[in-house]
Amino acid sequence: MMPDLSDPAILNAFISAGAMAVACAILSVFIVARKWAFLGEGISHSGFGGAGTAWMLAVVLPQWFNTPTAPYVLVLIFCFAAAIGVGWLSNTGRVSSDAAIGIFLVASLAWGFIGQHIYTAHYHRNPVGFSNLLFGQMQAVSLPYTVVAVAVALFVAGLSYALAKELMAYCFDPLLARTSGVQTTLIHYLLMGMMALTIVIGIRIVGSVLVTALLVLPAVTANMFTQRLRDVFLISLAVGLIGAWTGLWISEQFRMLPAGSCIVLVMVLEFLIGMLYSKLRG
Repeated sequence: MMPDLSDPAILNAFISAGAMAVACAILSVFIVARKWAFLGEGISHSGFGGAGTAWMLAVVLPQWFNTPTAPYVLVLIFCFAAAIGVGWLSNTGRVSSDAAIGIFLVASLAWGFIGQHIYTAHYHRNPVGFSNLLFGQMQAVSLPYTVVAVAVALFVAGLSYALAKELMAYCFDPLLARTSGVQTTLIHYLLMGMMALTIVIGIRIVGSVLVTALLVLPAVTANMFTQRLRDVFLISLAVGLIGAWTGLWISEQFRMLPAGSCIVLVMVLEFLIGMLYSKLRG
């Protein structure tokens, strides 16, 4: 049964999911090439610390922070702060990048759960949108969110196209890229910023727990089919869109199933198909 795209809520959900699939699929190629899968996990979980801060402030200033929007504003701030912080800490040379990511990840999770418990102790209920932040929620996606999701996808696609050579040079060999005149520091933080922005919007679809899958699985699957860079981008986009729309369709047919989990599992299935194809071909 086809989804009823005449329903504005369903149409917004499919457009938003498709937009985020495009943004994540493009970034996925750079992330996998740079071996930054764990970085995406760290940034996405750092956003939970931002939500925890909003929940703490909701106890003190409920008129400003006890709203569904406030946690996502602070999630955005914390994701960008984590991206910059990890980059700065790892660039000092005193802490390895994976250790820096781990520090931000565990600190943000701990801070977020403290905020949730303080809120729950004060109001005797979980914060509004608590489960959505962790696991995503595609029902009743608003038109403004859909517009923002499409804008982010266009921004990521346009910037990645304009700086494709610099981004790929940096991801494959930062030292060679630097000696070739690429502004690697700028590219480093630009890529992290695009990741943070995409993660913040993607959290609404699959939640902070699963959003990293959208940033890793498309390119990993594409690499099973081809090593040609242009084809990797195209297959990555196809994997992302098929996974997003099929997972959302399954969730619409079986309302008890969360959309985020369905999307990720469809992408895992695509990865397994890619593995089988690679094995049969090789």
